[in-house]
Amino acid sequence: MRDIGNLSPTGGASVSIAGLWIEDVPFLESGGRAAVRLVPLTPSHWRHVEAGRRITMHENRTVAGTALVLEARPPACRAGP
Repeated sequence: MRDIGNLSPTGGASVSIAGLWIEDVPFLESGGRAAVRLVPLTPSHWRHVEAGRRITMHENRTVAGTALVLEARPPACRAGP
């Protein structure tokens, strides 16, 4: 779950879900740093995210990590069957 600045209908923070994979290391230890890629479950929630933005990751209500966005790309189009 990522806080990317979206708000809930009541005005509180709303988190968005994205899959994550870690680049170049098999395991990221607590407190560690690594380049990662996020794949949003709902890409439309992420359209405003761009390079330079800081986002937070949540396991529950507490912050589990932070990230600096280095690059943002729109989802690739899939060709039909």
